[in-house]
Amino acid sequence: MNTNKERGFNLPSLGNTIRSLFTGYLLVIGIGLLVAGGQILLTHGMADGKFGLSIDDVVYSYYGDRQSSKLENKLNGSMQDKADRVVRQDIIKWVREGADKQQWDVKIEAHFNNNCF
Repeated sequence: MNTNKERGFNLPSLGNTIRSLFTGYLLVIGIGLLVAGGQILLTHGMADGKFGLSIDDVVYSYYGDRQSSKLENKLNGSMQDKADRVVRQDIIKWVREGADKQQWDVKIEAHFNNNCF
């Protein structure tokens, strides 16, 4: 005599309702994983400046680029659309050179007034 206890618990021995439940569950989880992967790609996929998701994207998004200042990270990241490339490079160069007060008064303050306010 061959009963369910002897054969064990397996999918073919279950009814259509339970099989449909398991199939639906796996489909929903699979679709959720695809949507989550797409969301991560769209929100963090360009953090290192290159298309596609890499380890650097995740590191820059959650840990930041520790070799650059916070201002430089912002100007190359979420604030990139606030100023054109030349203005951003001027500000980054100013920060890397020590953020001289005289240069702020002459040039950099105007960049901030024109682009940041």
